[in-house]
Amino acid sequence: MNAHTIPELRYAMSREAIIGHETAWKVSSFGVAQYLHGYDPALLAAIEEAALKLKDSHAVHKHLDLTFITGADRFIPEIKELLHDKLRLERLSDMMGTKLEPYPLSIVGSTVTFMNPRDGAVEWHCDGVPVTELIPLSISNPLVGGHLEIYCDDSETGRAILESGREIPRNRIMRIDHKMNYATLGQFLGVLHRTAPIQYGERVTLVLNQRSVAKPYVDDNRMFYLAADNDHDREWVNELAEDVWTNQLPAYRRFEAEHPTPAPASETQVSGGARGSW
Repeated sequence: MNAHTIPELRYAMSREAIIGHETAWKVSSFGVAQYLHGYDPALLAAIEEAALKLKDSHAVHKHLDLTFITGADRFIPEIKELLHDKLRLERLSDMMGTKLEPYPLSIVGSTVTFMNPRDGAVEWHCDGVPVTELIPLSISNPLVGGHLEIYCDDSETGRAILESGREIPRNRIMRIDHKMNYATLGQFLGVLHRTAPIQYGERVTLVLNQRSVAKPYVDDNRMFYLAADNDHDREWVNELAEDVWTNQLPAYRRFEAEHPTPAPASETQVSGGARGSW
């Protein structure tokens, strides 16, 4: 895999095109793309085999109707190898338009998801992590449902529709079907999306999470949201606090120093010398 070649694309859409307006809380204007990933099939097969062995003892089903192994790279070395692969990160950074690094919290860096009629899929939500890569490990044939659905409008509008008991309008949904040997990269922070319920078949997916090196503070992982799936221990709370002090806060202050807020214009400049003319 060459980090600097343009991968074969099946889908691509900008963030602003998805949401329908300009946004500021983002790492770039990249929205979503699906591409030929070029990862070693033997490596992915070893990851799936290990994950299936760990499913009964390590998978949880607590939140968003999703069954998954949280922080899967802690238990499967092959995932850690791929998560930190230099060429992979360079390639994703090129696509995203900003340098990326693995998401630092041990419970969130990677997951393996198990989706079928019994284990569920994942309900409508916006991601807490800034950047996610979805890599199918296996997809049954046939598979009815299980595709990615993205709401093409402001996420708060979509949430309001759902909380009122109505369904998201079908003409506002972008559908992306998962395909073996293709990965999906998305900046789903602030983008409402779900996996469509599976009526028949199953899918196992490796999820690798990243964030911006320049803007590590662009992140929506709130503590209550993390706790919803990870209340079995609290070590991640210390990891999060340490990351805020050593990475997020310094980066935020650098950005603020490089982008000072413009000084307000004087009253004379604003009014053109004519008090009360507006």
